[in-house]
Amino acid sequence: MTTSTQAVAVALVVNCATGAAKAVGLLLTGSTAIMAELLHSVADITTQVFLVVGIVHSRRKPDHDYPYGFGRSQYIWALLSAAGVLFVGSGVSVVRGAQQVWTPEPLSHLGWGFIMLLVSLFAESVSLAVGLSAVRNSAKKANRSLWQYLRSGPDPMGVAVALEDASAVLGVAIALGGLGLAHLTGNPAWDGASSIGIGLLLGASAIFLINRNRLLLLGPTPPPEAVERMVAVLEGSPVVSRIHDVKVSQLGADEVRFKAEITFDGRELARQLLSTRDLDATWSTLNGPQALERLLIEFGAEVSALIGDEVDRIEKRIADEVPEVRHVDLEPD
Repeated sequence: MTTSTQAVAVALVVNCATGAAKAVGLLLTGSTAIMAELLHSVADITTQVFLVVGIVHSRRKPDHDYPYGFGRSQYIWALLSAAGVLFVGSGVSVVRGAQQVWTPEPLSHLGWGFIMLLVSLFAESVSLAVGLSAVRNSAKKANRSLWQYLRSGPDPMGVAVALEDASAVLGVAIALGGLGLAHLTGNPAWDGASSIGIGLLLGASAIFLINRNRLLLLGPTPPPEAVERMVAVLEGSPVVSRIHDVKVSQLGADEVRFKAEITFDGRELARQLLSTRDLDATWSTLNGPQALERLLIEFGAEVSALIGDEVDRIEKRIADEVPEVRHVDLEPD
């Protein structure tokens, strides 16, 4: 199980537990802020279920219809989950909060509400720590900073969990602030205001994730340093004289496709083949046109086989240099 998968599993368990606590708190207090946090947990649970589906679907083996696999399906499910957070969690929280501000309804048993929220704050903080650890590990493997990976890293699972947990912690803090102000001032409108704040927070994080996964679905190029390492393998090969039309795209969280057109150096290929031959013995067999013809046909077959061997060797070196590379397509030009 990868660290991102572990983060999703931990977040799912935590949100189920905190969701139950918030439901009890809502029944006891009638707080719209706690209701918004309950919706937040429900949205996060739905998100994590979608992420699990995405993980399972992305691990399907390539087939005839999808020769490059299903890695990008993670981005589809992550985008759908973010859209659910935006339209359900954010929308309902803002509307219900506005109603509470406009026509405040009295609150009760605020002490229990505070206890439920504090328990949720602790649990969400633990889940956030796990999520950030997963993203930090992925960022380290990709040679990026944590912030760079959060913005454009190819793993949608760990990033989605980390951002949702961060907004969950902040959302609980907002709910605690709203309940505290409602208790101190005796005005339940503060409860509605915090619900609006939670809804706007959910909306902002959902829009960020939607846009992020939209861009990843388009198959962006991996970090420039990774592309440079792949091209350097081609440039370092003595049998490659020119490189054309390099295209690199992200197929999934740990899947990259590298494609390039290359021109082989025929002279170098010939030198390598001649270095393995006994030229004196070969010359002694040339006793007529038919012998020369056989030699040239044999030499052409050896050149063709050598090109195939060189392509295999280059592909392996590229995969060794950048482990995320799953498909290397080299086209002799």
